[in-house]
Amino acid sequence: MRKTAFPLISGGVLAWSVGAAQAQQTALTPGLLVPDSAHATSSVMVQRVRPATWVVLRGLVVPAALIAAGALTTEHVEVINSDEAVREESREHLRWVRTNLDDQLRHAPAYTTLGLSLLGVKGEHNSLNQAVLFALTYTLNNTITSNLKRITRVERPQGNSFESFPSQHTSAAFSAARFLDKEYGAQSIWYRVGGYTVATGVAGLRVAKDNHWLSDVVAGAGVGMLSTEIVYRVYPLLQRATRRVIGPTSRFGHHAVLLPSYANGATGATLVMVL
Repeated sequence: MRKTAFPLISGGVLAWSVGAAQAQQTALTPGLLVPDSAHATSSVMVQRVRPATWVVLRGLVVPAALIAAGALTTEHVEVINSDEAVREESREHLRWVRTNLDDQLRHAPAYTTLGLSLLGVKGEHNSLNQAVLFALTYTLNNTITSNLKRITRVERPQGNSFESFPSQHTSAAFSAARFLDKEYGAQSIWYRVGGYTVATGVAGLRVAKDNHWLSDVVAGAGVGMLSTEIVYRVYPLLQRATRRVIGPTSRFGHHAVLLPSYANGATGATLVMVL
């Protein structure tokens, strides 16, 4: 069971993302034409619209479940007692792992997304909006993760700090993977496979290097995906609010957005305009 922990995270997330995309496509289907038995030339429109609330909630189920599973596994709760066992296995079989590859890989899915857009591959949004969405996602994810670290104060496996839960590298990686999924996942399943595989690899390296507990990376995966989900649902509201502030007749109206910022414990906002 312990050896399959990380592939199960990736596989579960991938299966969920495919199912969510199918559900969203079904919800947007306008209807189905059914021939009328009495009049061959007429037809009856039968609506097949899934409730919008289910589509919204479906995108939050897996992130919430991962966060809950991670929280229940921490040393403060230990409803699921697996952190120490996984660490023992890791130290026994993966002690040779010495790399900083996780530092570079955590943002790779996001850079892939932006690179595809710049190369002309059409995603759900244009290059400008993708850049803004990534900035928002990055900021929100860092804010949530940093504050959870301060609140929970879980000691790292090596005992060198009390900022273990959740894993920031993992949350960034899964946030980026969900970003890639949102923009290009509907075009090919391999974008999803690649993004979530890289993110799971980052999570595995954090445990193998003894930087984090299993619970840290499981919760980090949930926080990362949740951050991206929130941004994608709030972004249209931010666009409309920004246009109201600037004015519909302004030449900046369709190319401006108000970005929240978070650095060293300080919060703020930045208005970005494309001249």
